[in-house]
Amino acid sequence: MLQGIRALSHARPAAGLSAGTIAIFANTTALSIADLMPLATAHGGLLRLLSQMSGIVAPSGRAFQTGFHIVVGLGMALLYAVVLEPLLTGPAWLKGVQYAFAMWMVNAVIVLPLADEGFAGSRHLSFAGMIWFAAAHTLFFVLLAILFQRFRPPGDIC
Repeated sequence: MLQGIRALSHARPAAGLSAGTIAIFANTTALSIADLMPLATAHGGLLRLLSQMSGIVAPSGRAFQTGFHIVVGLGMALLYAVVLEPLLTGPAWLKGVQYAFAMWMVNAVIVLPLADEGFAGSRHLSFAGMIWFAAAHTLFFVLLAILFQRFRPPGDIC
């Protein structure tokens, strides 16, 4: 019995990381497509805020910013798999929408204004850019939730 509990305790993070890897790839691709149009979307708001708050100058290169984006996405995936998924209600897609909405609000109301970007990045983004960012953001969370449901271990009833 104890081995089964230990297996489940490791399986949820693994399922979350697997789902998160696919979801962050889809999200990053969607944001990269916007760059090709060109359509400015919110890039690096959290990284800028953390740099401002800490006084540490983050590298400005695209590779570092993308790596930071991936690490944050995987962290969000782990948070979902281990803590939030059992607390949210409804089918997987709805859990993803709930998570997306909560994180979008944090980003739009707290992170971007504190990073001097205005509400939802409105100081520097067009309406189309804000919508594209919101759609790519929602794609990440909904895909994460749906894939996590598929990848989570058998017998996991949360």
